[in-house]
Amino acid sequence: MNQNSLVVVLVLMVTSLSADNFTITERIKVTSSIPLYSTITEDIPTEQCKDVKETVTSSGSGNNDIIGAVVGGAAGGVLGNQIGGGKGKTAATVGGTILGVLAGQSIGSKYNTPTSSSYQVVRRCETVHISKTRQVVDGYTNKAILKGKEITVQSQQPLKEIPVTVSYSY
Repeated sequence: MNQNSLVVVLVLMVTSLSADNFTITERIKVTSSIPLYSTITEDIPTEQCKDVKETVTSSGSGNNDIIGAVVGGAAGGVLGNQIGGGKGKTAATVGGTILGVLAGQSIGSKYNTPTSSSYQVVRRCETVHISKTRQVVDGYTNKAILKGKEITVQSQQPLKEIPVTVSYSY
């Protein structure tokens, strides 16, 4: 082996024994931040109202049959009391009262005024649930180029720089 070859071998051995590594963090400028979207569905309660026409029934003076029954019972009781004597007189009074009530009620009901119908508008409301979907930003994909290669990092906010740890050895 000549002396030049020996020097080269010795230099290679020394450099391989003393090879050193070091690591640094570089900040690479972001070339683009692309938003990431997700779809959410919301259930929104909404009140819906509409006007409805309802029938309102009003009755006239419907008390004539009651008044007739009272007057008829009294008149029947007085007439029944005029008939008979002793225990028969009591039975005639009770019978006259009952027949007077039935007759007075029948006659009085003929004089009741009929019921009438009219309409009123009433607002009816109900709660209905409407589902709506919408897109929301869920994060960002940040892109940068390091030594000719594209790198991507996802984050909650768009980034201006991406920190990258680089190791060098010599």
